[in-house]
Amino acid sequence: MSKILFTLTAFACLMFMSFSTLNNNDGDDSSTKDNKLKIHWISFEEAVKRNEENPKKLFVDLYTDWCTWCLKMEKATFEHPNIAEYINENFYPVKLDAEAQRSITFKDKEYIFRPDEGASGRGVHEIAIYLTRGRLNYPSVIFLDESVANPQPVAGFQNPIRMDKLLKYFGENYYKQIDWGLFSQIYQSPLEKGKAYTSPK
Repeated sequence: MSKILFTLTAFACLMFMSFSTLNNNDGDDSSTKDNKLKIHWISFEEAVKRNEENPKKLFVDLYTDWCTWCLKMEKATFEHPNIAEYINENFYPVKLDAEAQRSITFKDKEYIFRPDEGASGRGVHEIAIYLTRGRLNYPSVIFLDESVANPQPVAGFQNPIRMDKLLKYFGENYYKQIDWGLFSQIYQSPLEKGKAYTSPK
């Protein structure tokens, strides 16, 4: 009888230890979430400075605080691990508020906020006008080459699949060799092979 009692007690202790370990592992979910791959956004000025030391293309996310689709693209596209990883490795990623009121000096020219311009009636920064070539639209992403010149703006919400295509098109210099329409048909994003993309609600 004592052997049975000892065995049951030992079994109960082992079960308790197992459950305790499982619960501790469940508690580690927050650290896993913290380690989730994210884009390392920097300011426009910082990106230009880093480019001077180590030339690399710039990727600019042009947004406004009131733009609903900007927020949706942040969640649906920029938080996608494949997108974040590629941007971090191949670009200096810039998040730029089109209505920022601080002045920005770029290539010996000062760009300022213009309170009386912009479609929203809230004003617009001159650097946003320059980067979009005067075609303001939010959200927009802008690609600049290694010489921080020749801005290539792309307006509107981009889902992860289309963003992947844009990143490869500009990031790997296909834009110098082939038309975008043809490239977007030929290049099959690896994200297309996974779960079908559904637009955010």
